[in-house]
Amino acid sequence: MKKRVITAIVLLAVLIPAVYLGGLYFLAVGIFLSVVASYEMMSMFYTKSPTLKNYRYVVPTFSGFIVLFIYFAATRGLTPDILNDQILGSGDLITNLLYHFWVNIVFVAAIIICLGALVFTKNSTAHDMMAVITTLCYCGLIMGYVISIEYIEPVGFSDYIDNKLFGGRSIAYLFTVTMITDTAAFLFGSKYGKHQLAPTISPKKSVEGAIAGLVFGTVFGVIAAFLFQMLSFKETANLGTRIGVVAIVALVSLILSSTVQIGDLVCSKLKRSYEIKDFGKIFPGHGGVLDRFDSFIFAGATFYVIVQFVQLVILGA
Repeated sequence: MKKRVITAIVLLAVLIPAVYLGGLYFLAVGIFLSVVASYEMMSMFYTKSPTLKNYRYVVPTFSGFIVLFIYFAATRGLTPDILNDQILGSGDLITNLLYHFWVNIVFVAAIIICLGALVFTKNSTAHDMMAVITTLCYCGLIMGYVISIEYIEPVGFSDYIDNKLFGGRSIAYLFTVTMITDTAAFLFGSKYGKHQLAPTISPKKSVEGAIAGLVFGTVFGVIAAFLFQMLSFKETANLGTRIGVVAIVALVSLILSSTVQIGDLVCSKLKRSYEIKDFGKIFPGHGGVLDRFDSFIFAGATFYVIVQFVQLVILGA
């Protein structure tokens, strides 16, 4: 327990300043976590595929580059300033779109290079190819977009709301939903759990715990969204508007809370399939990066999709 507490304190001492300061500091931490997560996942696949020995180092390198290019895309993507200035046909916009296109180029190039090399690797199998693709997707592409939440600046959703869905505010909100969901599910599941949620994957998780996680994750998600001033009402907002916005935030928090638990089960399924207790040992008492951030990665990816989808709908309208 002492080891877990000390590790948690050190983690917070690194992550809180990174989230608050953002910029290159947060990017460096994000790339580091992505690279380590990729190494952990490839090491897991390596336990049953010795041919992946050298790819434990190659794939993480590509994951780091994918995260880097996603950062470029996020910091040079569509922003309210570009839209308000009505320069949709300018070279600046083309540059922004090219950065997003570069993410695809780097991702596909990484897959082509790794799969091409595997073809000429003795005793390699289709399992090895799927292992590489899965790791690049999960620890490179998906983690990269989760990390980019620190940098995206979505367009405002209403004339009645001050939208600040970017930076440390959103990261703090996601951490709150993740932490509260996991904690409530564990505490209530331990005391009141009678019906197993996924007995073949994680026997200790219960339906009662999952429901408690959803309820508390949703409630505290709404509180966090306004506490961290992600959204704040303008004076022109009437009661109906306020209630509607709170309901939407509650719905989003509910969705995120559910994906927190799904993300945990996904990683539990992987560990059980490959008969490992933890993905890594980088965090004494807590395991590896994927052990600590499995739920957050899934919830963050969902949040990113929701925000970007709403933007596309607004822009399309």
